[in-house]
Amino acid sequence: MVAYEFYCYIVKSLTWGMAPPNTCLKRAFSTLDVVLTILGAFILAFALFQHGVLHNEQKVEEFHVVVISVYAIGAAIAAGATLGLYGVRKEKQWALIVSSVGMTIISLFLLLISIATAIEANKVEQYIEESYKLDHLHEVSEDRQQDVEEWQTMLQCCGLQNGFQDWHGHHPESCLCPEKPDRSIKCVTALFINGTTTVEELVYEQTCLPLMVGFMRRAFNIFLTLLFGLSILVVIATVMTLALLYQMRKKTVNTAVVFKLTPSGSTYAQFSNSDQHYLLS
Repeated sequence: MVAYEFYCYIVKSLTWGMAPPNTCLKRAFSTLDVVLTILGAFILAFALFQHGVLHNEQKVEEFHVVVISVYAIGAAIAAGATLGLYGVRKEKQWALIVSSVGMTIISLFLLLISIATAIEANKVEQYIEESYKLDHLHEVSEDRQQDVEEWQTMLQCCGLQNGFQDWHGHHPESCLCPEKPDRSIKCVTALFINGTTTVEELVYEQTCLPLMVGFMRRAFNIFLTLLFGLSILVVIATVMTLALLYQMRKKTVNTAVVFKLTPSGSTYAQFSNSDQHYLLS
């Protein structure tokens, strides 16, 4: 009976293993992890590029929280996806568990960023109006003037609230219309103070403030769309990781092994005769 119980224990130990994960699920999860790894690397490269731009413009301290957050998101996504890919290839439960925990934290972090961005998007008009509430643009600091001129060049506009009149005859070249403007561009004649003389120039009629508000809203919407799409991919990866862990932990259903305590007559008789022959000899 002791030998029989030991044999049953060995059989149960060998058959009580983990079920291999589904092949289709493994392939889908591996593909998604590769995509997330590439996206994480791209986010890291983008953060590095923007860090260099801000460093050249001496604005790193102003946006250091944003830069660090982008670095953290890119590194976490790339690391979590790589660890999940290793876990599914080698069928390592610990790697999948760590990956699922990391992806869950990332998805929650992205959700918080999405909520904060949506709240700030509703305040963009108020923020721009308060930040650029300037009447005499020719009297503000050079940095402020350069900032306004960049907006004017990009959006093809002049002035903030009152058009070219905000410059009081000292409007820069960014206000000037091209020699052959498109039909969609509206230009007006304005007086330009050139030293001691006054000349007429064609400048953009459109004021910049409404265009700036629309541009920032579109930028927020694009950012929210990308953030939402990335969040969906991370959540899908987390769910697939949990599904793989469930399949790996699920016990296999094996064919039951039936043991007979009563030996068959022919085999028992053969062994019994051999034992008697051995005793007689």
